[in-house]
Amino acid sequence: MVAANQPLATPHDHPGRGGGIVLALRSFSDPWGVQLVSQVREDALPLGRSTLVLTDPRWYEHLLGAAADAALLTAVDLEEDGPQRVRRLASSIRSGLVAFSAQMEPEGFDVVSSSPVPSVHRAYAALREHHGRVHFLAPDLSSRPGGTFSVPRARAFLDAVGRHGDGPAESLVRLTAKGSRATFESALDWLRGPGRPAAVICCTGYQALALRLAAEQVHVRVPEELEIIAIGDVPAEAELLGPISYYGVDDVFARLSALVVDRALECGDRPGRLHRFDWEFFPGATTCDET
Repeated sequence: MVAANQPLATPHDHPGRGGGIVLALRSFSDPWGVQLVSQVREDALPLGRSTLVLTDPRWYEHLLGAAADAALLTAVDLEEDGPQRVRRLASSIRSGLVAFSAQMEPEGFDVVSSSPVPSVHRAYAALREHHGRVHFLAPDLSSRPGGTFSVPRARAFLDAVGRHGDGPAESLVRLTAKGSRATFESALDWLRGPGRPAAVICCTGYQALALRLAAEQVHVRVPEELEIIAIGDVPAEAELLGPISYYGVDDVFARLSALVVDRALECGDRPGRLHRFDWEFFPGATTCDET
């Protein structure tokens, strides 16, 4: 019972408690994000923690005014001032921040270090052994500073093309509007056209799924006539036509969920920690055995 004239407690009176877990994602249409949200919700709900998903650039403003128990920030490296925002948040709030970043170090918050760059080079080298040209399928990010080619995966592809003496590199890149449906429609036109690709590295898992479905639609045999490698984990639940070959992190959804849920349950301040998530190749039905 609250004594007279005593102010009611709010979540801000108990830092790190009562605001649930915030997941700041680039998009909710990506199967990767859907799987992560499902895993965190499954793990957090029995422990009394709700899950809130943000899919727009205003995650910074939201967290400044919220009393989240913990927050996972997945698009830090893709925003021009992303790292600076994380640092400002860490100095302003008491939530357990976890930043998904290949370029930051822990500074009062945890960092998941996981770079796709070496995987792009390995994927290009593997496909290039059997194909004269290897293409790259990526979303059109012209609305971002620097566009698509400012993204580490795209820059790594251009670098891989240059190292092999192929090119011009930009001619090997196919840009589509963001989203699975737009990628599927663009892939249909690509596979029906005169410059049909035989080997494609996809910037994301959802684009690999869309390309695989388009190949089925136009009767292009995978992997005999088209090999596909995704850069990024592809949830098994989304693989309707068989497993996609991809580079990713083993058990990534369970590991990320455990990390952010643990941060939500921790009491008191502690130094930030670095968590390294190494990438490996998971062969599926979209590459030949020798790839």
